[in-house]
Amino acid sequence: MQEEISQRSVTLIVQTGKMTAKVFLQAIQKYLDILKQQRELKAREKQLHPAYQGRMTIRQLMKERSGLSNIEIHDEHIHDFERIARRYGIEYAIKKERNREAPHYLIFFRSRDTDVLQTAFDEFVKKRLKIQERPSLREKLQKLKLQHKERAARVPEKVQRKEFVR
Repeated sequence: MQEEISQRSVTLIVQTGKMTAKVFLQAIQKYLDILKQQRELKAREKQLHPAYQGRMTIRQLMKERSGLSNIEIHDEHIHDFERIARRYGIEYAIKKERNREAPHYLIFFRSRDTDVLQTAFDEFVKKRLKIQERPSLREKLQKLKLQHKERAARVPEKVQRKEFVR
């Protein structure tokens, strides 16, 4: 495996009457030109369509000169929103406002992503409501303790002794 990585080879197929050094150099030059063109195309493609980057800074979002929009989230569990935004492929920036007591976040995103972000935000709200509606673990434990005590009070105690025979 290591040899394959360290020794790479290129196969050139050239149709010619007689293979000379000049023909060989022209073939290699043509191959290098094609590689250079492919690299330029990839670089140009990256500039026109940058890859999804998820969470960014506000400056990175503004580089493309597209309008920015924002929404406010008053929930301390912002990481849940980040997971959902990554799933939907949204480029966003989060800014925490420090002048307020409760957690308060501004989420900036590109205006063209408004519909996708609205869907992601709706999913986030549903998830948070579902978590808030379910009872806490302590409440469940208290309920189970009470049920256990009631059940123990109804059933008479049965004491069984086992004697060991030697």
